[in-house]
Formats: sequence, structure tokens, C-alpha cells
Amino acid sequence: MKLKTWNVLMVLLFIGWSAQAQHSRIFPQPQSYIANGEQFNVGPDLILQDTPESREMLPFLKEQFYNQFGIYLLIDQKREPEIQLSVSKAIRKGYYHMTITSSGVIIEYNDYQGLFYAMQSLLQQTADKNTIHGANIEDWPAFDYRGVHLDCARHFFTIKELEQFIDEMARLKFNTFHWHLTDDQGWRIEIKKYPKLTEVGAWRDSTLIGHYSNQPQQYEHQRYGGFYTQEEAKKLVEYAKKRGIEVVPEIEMPGHARAALAAYPELGCTGEQLPVEGLWGVFDDVFCTKEPTVQFLKDVLDEVIAIFPSETIHVGGDETPKVRWKECTECQKNIKDHHLHDEHELQSYVIQQLALHLQAKGRKLMGWDEILEGGLAPSAQVMSWRGTEGGIAAAKAGHEVVMTPTAYCYFDYYQSGNPDEPLAIGGYLPLEKVYSFNPVPKELTEAEAKYILGGQANLWTEYLQTMKDVQYNAFPRLAAMSEVLWSGEKTKTSYDAFADALVVYQFPYYEKRGINYSSAAFEPFLKFKSVPNGVYVSAGCSVANTKTSIFNVGGIERTNRVINELEGDALVTVSEYKESDDSQITFFATPHSHKIDFTVATEKNGSQLRENHYTITTHMALGKPISFITPPSEKYNNHGNLGLTDGISGAKPWKGDQWLGFETDTVSFVIDLGKKTRFNKIQLGTLHDPGSWIYAPLTCLFETSKNGKDWKPICYRGNEAGNVGFINEGKVKTRYIRFTLENVETIPDGQPGAGFTPWTFIDELIITK
Repeated sequence: MKLKTWNVLMVLLFIGWSAQAQHSRIFPQPQSYIANGEQFNVGPDLILQDTPESREMLPFLKEQFYNQFGIYLLIDQKREPEIQLSVSKAIRKGYYHMTITSSGVIIEYNDYQGLFYAMQSLLQQTADKNTIHGANIEDWPAFDYRGVHLDCARHFFTIKELEQFIDEMARLKFNTFHWHLTDDQGWRIEIKKYPKLTEVGAWRDSTLIGHYSNQPQQYEHQRYGGFYTQEEAKKLVEYAKKRGIEVVPEIEMPGHARAALAAYPELGCTGEQLPVEGLWGVFDDVFCTKEPTVQFLKDVLDEVIAIFPSETIHVGGDETPKVRWKECTECQKNIKDHHLHDEHELQSYVIQQLALHLQAKGRKLMGWDEILEGGLAPSAQVMSWRGTEGGIAAAKAGHEVVMTPTAYCYFDYYQSGNPDEPLAIGGYLPLEKVYSFNPVPKELTEAEAKYILGGQANLWTEYLQTMKDVQYNAFPRLAAMSEVLWSGEKTKTSYDAFADALVVYQFPYYEKRGINYSSAAFEPFLKFKSVPNGVYVSAGCSVANTKTSIFNVGGIERTNRVINELEGDALVTVSEYKESDDSQITFFATPHSHKIDFTVATEKNGSQLRENHYTITTHMALGKPISFITPPSEKYNNHGNLGLTDGISGAKPWKGDQWLGFETDTVSFVIDLGKKTRFNKIQLGTLHDPGSWIYAPLTCLFETSKNGKDWKPICYRGNEAGNVGFINEGKVKTRYIRFTLENVETIPDGQPGAGFTPWTFIDELIITK
């Protein structure tokens, strides 16, 4: 649900002043912004001073000023420029100083980038076709690398769509477009020496329908694909360059190679003819390490270098199963001949050859953090995605690093737990968490921190089929990431000020441009507090000055009176229901399991922004605190010690905020029922989603204690993949229950995340008579 334009205008009138006092009109927030109270009145046209830089960017700027405000931006040497430009070598590259008064605009800059950024800020200072707000601005980027990644292998986007996407990146002062061009599901860039890469590898005959975790999996059996010619790619590179953006191509190797192997099966270890893959995930068939295949990879890189002038070439290097290499005579011979320890060092050996090949041609190799395994060429750059650990290790070893950990930077994750949220890969990354990201880990010294180049937002497209889907996942989260990377920790405003400014300045822009943005920033959230024999629930919103309301509880419409019990099927579920105000409610524990539906909505200035429907399951353990012997991960720890007894069950596909996640193979915790309690049944929800590295535990041990010290086992149950819980039918009376869940130690070969410890995800712990 989106704000309508007239609602936005109401919000603007109401909170515009307070938001502007904290956050400027400009995104990302400038390093120094002082409103001077003046304004420059614009006529039907606006004259820009003629310089080599302004002349080069004029076509794009003319389009921006006219499309947004109906202003004709011109260079006319016969007239006095209203935007005066001054080149100063005393200012660092990418920096700018801008003064806007009633007399006009003065911009001081060093290079093309600096002037371009100043003009993007000037556009956002322009209120309408008549007025530019006055300010004194000094601005520069906090980080040199400010990237956005888009996967065009899983789903294909036209050059026109990519140009429009790059335009929005430029407005937010990103400077790197990481273009993911090859994967198991498609090869998207023309390589003239190997024409079958696009003749065969660019097309698949089937595509997964729905989520990877759905069983049985279903497919759409239609030919799907597309590719970019070298000329198209070169034009996009030039298009991006004029907008201050460098295009960094990614050619996946040695893993994620099924599309290439479909075209040239001899490049694999088995030579088997396989189709271009229509399923998402990780696959055993990868590039072989034999010399002809390595030469093929070098040949491909040579043509890629001729298309893309970027200093860095990304070669992937992630998620490479070693199954085929272990069985391959030539790969094992390579290990022996080059005195390598194992297949991980074999991958490093291949990556180092490619790094030296690129280095000889004046380029740098970049790869995902798996390229650290087994050693790395000195000049190689690391993109740390599996957390911050890889980036920390790389920086300490003297490698340049781009930080892009999944917990903050994967924009294919859900933005809310709303049941109507479009299908996503999983996880949970709300706007506020993106805004809290700091690319420099605290574990690094000041000297080591200098190796952190910046950060990047990643858009993987397994579940983003159209550009509208991409937009929904990107905006406004890209606005938050732009402030992380441009404004930095010292300049960013509070999240409340940022979110309010989004409503005032960004959302109207998105609507005018037809951008399919998400309003999940206004998602209502629930806070839980344990109370005697139940749980107290309050609703709120992360955006300041927003009202939240709880209503339609148990099917009863919104009312101002106090309701003491619910009617109909829920008669025995709640012994008492008290409503202190619209956004607070108490649910009481019940001896049997019952479900109560209710609605939560957020509104601002009388206009509803977002609505969620929740179901609370009442039971004997509702609101009882949990003591975690194994603490949940900070990434997936919603509602703290009530995360298993808040009455909210996790959704499937999982949406992160409803599940507790543990990055260990053994999980243990204790529940205190408060007094000796008789019960018949225990049910604990678990999740099995191997594509997300999540495995249902193999076993669960239940133990009881009357004093919290002496424990007696009551049940030891196995768990099949996908099972939603464990059930104990015996009659038990106890106060404390201890749970110990055991999972596989490592993810098996051939699966996503092979060799790593799987995640264990659990949700509501339901205890009933």
C-alpha cells in the first residue's frame, strides 16, 4: 500500500519544518548543510556556465530538470550564467562546495564527479519550477566505493531498464554498478570467440515456480533468456560513465557455471551434456581446473576487458562445490603436480592464475570472500558477503575490501513480515537495519580500516522477475545505503529524521517517476512483555509521529469499550481481554491451543499507510520467558527471551523476523513455567530450507526439572526434514523444561553452503493439556 500524492502533501505541510531541521532535502545527507533562509527564483529557463564538464553532462541534466520541474537547463554563452562554476584543484576529487542565494548558484569543484554530485544536490534543492531553496553546502563521500549489484543472470532486464536503474543510482551518488552477467541460469554477455555461450547458454527451457523450499517443486516450461551484445554493453558503460558510475562486470568462475557447461560441456570434469539450469541454488558441476578450461576463462576475460574499462573485474569465486574435482583425474593431478594440500588450495591456484592474467593487463581481480580460502594473490580485492569475518581477515592481510554482509546488504531479503509482502528469497532486512550499517568493523585498527573501500547493496533476482520487482526491493532501501556510504557515521541523521524526510521528499519523487517503492518503513511492529499468566502486546512504528492501532481482535470490530471476553469459537481462549488504548492489548495463557486474529495499522495525519494481520496462538507457555544456554544470532533474535513464547508462529517461506536463528549445530534452552504445571503436549516449530543454509534439527531431547538443577529426560525424538515440531503425549507435571536440539555439523557436499555449519531456525514453543 502506498501513500497517495495528496496524502504526501498533507504530511509535507504538517512535518516538513521539523524534518528539514534535522535532515536536508538532499539524499544522501551532505557532510555540511546550512539553510540560509534565502531562495533563488527560477525563470522559464536556467543558464548553466559553459565548462568542459558541464557541456559533457548537459544532455542528462537537461532531461532531469525538465522531467522533474519543467525547467529548461541551457548553456548560453550570450547570457550571464545563473549557475556559476569554478574549478579548484585545492578541492579533492569528488568534493564540491555549493552556495545558493537569491542571486543564483555558485559551485566550486575539482573534477567531473564533483560537479555531477553538486548538480544532483541542486536538483533536490529545487522545490518546483520557480524555486530553489538557499543553502551553503560542503560535501564529499565518506567511502570511495559505493556500489549496487544487480543479478541479470537469473532474470534478464533490458538495456532501457538498466539505464533507468542507473539514473536512480546516480541521483543517490552511487559510483559503482556491479553487473552480474553469468550464472547457472543464464550467460548474458556476448563472447565472440565462444558464440555458443549466448546461442545456448543464454536460454533455459524451464524456470522454478514459487519458492525453492516448496515441495513438490513446480516449473514453468517455457523458453526464457536473453543476452547483451558487446556493443550494447559498451553503450551502457558509456551511459553510466556520464552519470559518474563505473560498471564492474562479474563473470562467475569456477562455480555457478552450468550455463557455460550447457554450451561447452567439455569445460567440465565429466563432459556430460547438461541443460541451462531452471532451479535456484548451488550445483556440483563447475568449471574443471584442467589447462584448456583455464585458457577458456582467460580468453573470456580478455574479451570482457575489451568491453569494460573498469580497473576491477569480478570473477565470483563463491559457492564452488568440490565434488567433481575430488573425482576428476586431471584435478587431482593438478593438486599433486603443484604440491597443493586440497581442493580449496586448488581453487586458490586457479584464482591466482586469473589474478596474474588480469594484473598483466593492468586490471585487478575481485571475488566473493571464498577466494580467501587457500591463499590469495596480493593484488586481489575481496567482497565480503558471508558476514564481516572474511572482510576483516582480508583487511588484516592487506587486501582491499568491499563490505556487503548479508545481514545489512542483501536487498532480496524481506522488508517486513506482512503476509502480503511479495515473494522473496527469505531473511529479514528492514530499512532501519540498512541505515544502521557501518562498513568498517570495530575489530580493525585505524591502519587496517584503510583497506575498507566501502560497501555495496546486492539485488539477487531469483524472485525478482521484473524491474518493478527490483524497484520494490531497492527503494527506499537504496536511499538508506546511500547515506551509509556517502554521509557516513558522523553525518547521518537519526533514523527518525531520515524516515520523516523520506516521506516529505523521496516518496513524492518515487510516485512522480512511477517507481514501485515499498512502504514497509511504515510497517507496524509488535513489542511483547511478559505479564502474569500471559503476554502484553503493544504496537508501534519505527517512523516518528506515526499512530498505530490494534483492532478487529478475535473478529470483534474496533470499539472504544472494554471487552472482557471474546465470543464464538474463542470463548475459552481468553479469560479476560483488556484494552487500555488502541495500541495495547493483553492475551492470556490458556490450557488449550487457540488462535486469535487481529489487525494492526499505521497512519499519519489521518491517512492509513500500512496494515498487517496477525494471529496469536494462546497456550500454557504464552509469555513465559526462555533462558538461552545457546544464544540466538543477533541477526535473527526477534522479541528476545519471548521469541519462542510470544504466540507468533513463523511463516513459510520464512521471513526472518518471526523465527529465532542459531548458527550452531547444537541449540539448548530452558523454559520456566513459573510453577509446577501439568501438561500433555509439547510442540516446537522448526524450519527446513537448505537453499538458505537452514536445516531442521535431527534430534531433540526434552528434559524436566522441578528445581532447575536436577534433570530427567522425558522424550528424545527424531525430526524429519520439514517437520514442524516435536510432540510428547505423556502426562507430565513440572516447572522447568530443557530442550537440546542437535543438527548436522556441516552442510553436505553439493548443497548451498557446503562445509559450513547450518542454521537452526525455531519458532513458537506451544505447551498444552
